Amino acid sequence: MQTIRARAPVRFCDLGGWTDTRIVPSGAVLNFTATLYTQVTLQAGGFSRITIESFDTDEHAEIRNIRQLECDGVLDLFKAAIRRTGIQRGVRLLVRSDAPPGSGLGSSAALGVATIAALAEYLQWRLLPYEVARESQALETEELGLECGVQDQLASAHGGVNYMDVNYPHARVQRVQLDDATHCELEDRFVLVYTGHSHFSSGMHQKVIAEYEAGHNVAVFERLAECAVRGKEALLSGDLDGFAEAMNANWEAQKALHPDITTPSIEQLHEVTVAAGAAGFKANGAGGGGTVTILARRNKDHLVRRAVEQLGMTVLPCKLDSSGLRVWRAD
Repeated sequence: MQTIRARAPVRFCDLGGWTDTRIVPSGAVLNFTATLYTQVTLQAGGFSRITIESFDTDEHAEIRNIRQLECDGVLDLFKAAIRRTGIQRGVRLLVRSDAPPGSGLGSSAALGVATIAALAEYLQWRLLPYEVARESQALETEELGLECGVQDQLASAHGGVNYMDVNYPHARVQRVQLDDATHCELEDRFVLVYTGHSHFSSGMHQKVIAEYEAGHNVAVFERLAECAVRGKEALLSGDLDGFAEAMNANWEAQKALHPDITTPSIEQLHEVTVAAGAAGFKANGAGGGGTVTILARRNKDHLVRRAVEQLGMTVLPCKLDSSGLRVWRAD
């Protein structure tokens, strides 16, 4: 039996998000990856059919004939990966994620990246991280017809802290090298909060696109891209107060895209955590639920965490990933 394993990190605190989508001629994004991983195990040898199992959702799919493969709402991302790569032989895919589903952390993109990487290793394809990200993004846009930007897959494939110049569907990815003090301060002061309410980004994308195509909020996308530039410059100079300001400006611009990007529970979280010592605040990804990134003031992170827990929300681990996509054989 062959066993191939792949893991890919999720991204968070995406400044300039939305400017990596098809509706914007050019954009800029700054994002981070966390040590929260999606993991895919591929087993091959002795299987007569293709099976997919998710430990997160307890869903199971079995494919007897790839020509009759149907995307019917059950594990469609993985079916799309099977179809796109043209796998014909029997394999077993086991998938799981450290991040809650619908968390706004790009976990579906990370699962796509890990799945494409595992299948590519099995097929003995030699793909660069950028190529894995491109194939993964195509699963959502080309195979499933969903609205999807490019930043999530690129972040997951490359890992670390990245600044991206975007000309959809392409992007130039540049690693942001943090000095030790900035890296440690961020890990100490970042608080990643799961609100308890899942969201699904494609639906939010459709709402924002409808507003844009009606001629609304064009200038907001420019403000979002400027926040990514401001955030990058603040990080490179070790100015975390400036970075917090960029987060806050991004959140205000983000909310201007559509009223559903924020919710009463997110607004309550904002109010309570600012009172407890939050300096920077923004919802991750498309918003509308999911998770929020908070940058606490120095030595205030414990108070922010306490305030979050008093609201009944969950604080997720938030160390910075540096390795990105990893693939290995575990025979």
